[in-house]
Amino acid sequence: MSKSHPYVVNCEKCNADIRVTFQASLLHQNTDVLGYLNLQACSPVDLVLQDSEFVVGCLNCTTEGVLQSLSYGQRKEIHCLHCHSKLSILIEAAHFHLIHVQPQEETAHIRQKKLRDPTVQAGKPLPDYGTCSHFRKSCRWLRFSCCGRAYPCDFCHNDDQDHEMELATRMICGYCAKEQPYNNEKPCIACGNMTLKGTHSSHWEGGQGCRNKIKMSRNWLKKTRRRKKINLNRQENVSKPFT
Repeated sequence: MSKSHPYVVNCEKCNADIRVTFQASLLHQNTDVLGYLNLQACSPVDLVLQDSEFVVGCLNCTTEGVLQSLSYGQRKEIHCLHCHSKLSILIEAAHFHLIHVQPQEETAHIRQKKLRDPTVQAGKPLPDYGTCSHFRKSCRWLRFSCCGRAYPCDFCHNDDQDHEMELATRMICGYCAKEQPYNNEKPCIACGNMTLKGTHSSHWEGGQGCRNKIKMSRNWLKKTRRRKKINLNRQENVSKPFT
């Protein structure tokens, strides 16, 4: 897919013509713009790195090569095939920004069709705050390492993919769309919201229980030991054969 070779497909639901063209730009340590998309009857959702190819160039000898199989949050280190210099690439996340283009004078009178905003935008919540029909209290998307795609849960992944699922290592916050390492206990590193609703309760705190050992009675351990002895005596009496 390029500017001269657009990607054209028909929608499976309404049979509408979908056309996408991509104009690549030079990406380096001082700029974070990967390229520009010209979309017709569609909106971007996610950039899957594992299905993408990148052309990287060495700054020492200007030799270019193709790089594949990148993953979010994982540094990729390779060596130049010509001068053997070490090249390092790290992509933390990818976001889409809508650019409004002013129409030309001869087409200004034509009513422009309203463009849909990208699904994942930095600082804005995900659709339904990242929840799905399977888990209504999980406000996040999980990026699965098997395919590099983001889904609300493992059931959504299995419904859309036909390969074996691997556990997710990264997630996207449902409140601010910040991509970050997978974590169940800590809040989002950007907005501070918990991605799991109701993770803390007074009945059970992550397997530690809700009893305060400082306020408990001193005889609590003795009571526990006594109960164990009583249970052992009962088991011995039951196991003894009748004479």
